[in-house]
Amino acid sequence: SNLETSVVFSIIDNEFFLSETEVKNLINMYNNNYKIISFGKLEKFKLNFSISKNYYYKNLLAFGDCLHKIHPLAGQGFNMTLRDIKVFSKIIQDRIELGLPLDSSIYDEFEKKTKHFNFIFSSGVDFIHEFFKFDCRYNNNLSNQLLRFIGKNKLFNKFVFKYADKGLVI
Repeated sequence: SNLETSVVFSIIDNEFFLSETEVKNLINMYNNNYKIISFGKLEKFKLNFSISKNYYYKNLLAFGDCLHKIHPLAGQGFNMTLRDIKVFSKIIQDRIELGLPLDSSIYDEFEKKTKHFNFIFSSGVDFIHEFFKFDCRYNNNLSNQLLRFIGKNKLFNKFVFKYADKGLVI
C-alpha cells in the first residue's frame, strides 16, 4: 500500500518486555523510509510453528491458523490461507460443473492438493525466521552479507517474489 504499512518483529528472549511506547520509539528511531502519521493498534502474541496433521474431521474443514501457524513474515500465513481458499473454491466449482456431488470427499481432495505445498512453504518461512533468530543471537552479521549477495542475483530475486506472491507450484 502507498498509504500504510505493517511492522513485524520478533523478540528472542521470552522474559524481555517492551511497552507500547518503547515499541513506537524503536519504530520511529529505525524508520528511515516512511513518514509516520499515526500508529494503529499494536498486537503481540507468542509465535508457534505448527502444521495440522489432519485438515478435516467429519464435516469440519480447517482453514487459516488452524492449518498452519507460521511466523508472520510479510503476511505469508495469510497468503497461504488465500491460496487454500482458492484451491477449495476450484474443487467445488469443478464438482458442480461436472455434476458431481459435494460430499465429504472434497475435504480429502483439498488435503491431498494442498498439504504437501503448505508443509514445504511453512517450513521455508520457519527456516527464514530461525536463520534470522540464530543470526541475531550470535551477532554473526551473516544476514547482512547474505542479503547483499542475494540482492544482486536477479534470477534468485525473481524466484523469491514469485514464491512469496503465489506460493510453491511444482
